[in-house]
Amino acid sequence: MAVEAPRRAQRRATIAYVERRIQDARNWNPPPPLVVATRYVSMLLLLVAIGILVWGLISALAFTSTQTGIPCPDPPQRVSTPPQLVVVLMCVVAFVLGHMTARLQPIDPKMLYVPEGQARAKAKKVGADAGTEDATAVAVFDKDPDKERKDLYHRRNEALIVQALLLLFLLEVAGLLTIEAVTLQRGVWPITYYVRCAYDAAGNQSMLAAAAILFLVGRWFWLPARRQNAASRSE
Repeated sequence: MAVEAPRRAQRRATIAYVERRIQDARNWNPPPPLVVATRYVSMLLLLVAIGILVWGLISALAFTSTQTGIPCPDPPQRVSTPPQLVVVLMCVVAFVLGHMTARLQPIDPKMLYVPEGQARAKAKKVGADAGTEDATAVAVFDKDPDKERKDLYHRRNEALIVQALLLLFLLEVAGLLTIEAVTLQRGVWPITYYVRCAYDAAGNQSMLAAAAILFLVGRWFWLPARRQNAASRSE
């Protein structure tokens, strides 16, 4: 027991240290030059991702319109070129790159909702720390109540739209899983066979298309208010 106590204390200290480092990374504010550079890099990568998807779609349509047979054996092979590990790493890198380019971009202040009382208290605290009552800082948060209600209404509508799109996405995934199960039961090619066939017939094109999709998904899966919320909770 005497030996376990120091180990538990060391584990707790290690966990606390990792949590602090994660919190510091979330609260990190990138310098303005990096934000500007990220904006242009993000736009360039978005154009590249969209171009890859359009090119892949045109190539697939051109092939299906000129060929009569399937371009792969039945069932499709699981091993092709490039190797599966390369494809997975490429998709992971694309997802992280999309996430980071979106996270480092400037955030619309309208999307960062701060309760009026909390904002006023924060402004007063800034003035108190400076040794004077910062009336200008407090006045910034004395917004028009009607405008504040309208802004809140728009934010709620935007949140409902995002939630509705997420619900549709989950329903689509459930439908695809149902189709997968039914086709497997009836001996018809499931969706995974079509993916494997594309990978077998055109591995490089399939890898680039998958990486482009994961890049776009990485841009959508992020929390813009993380740093501000964390900062407000720490005060």
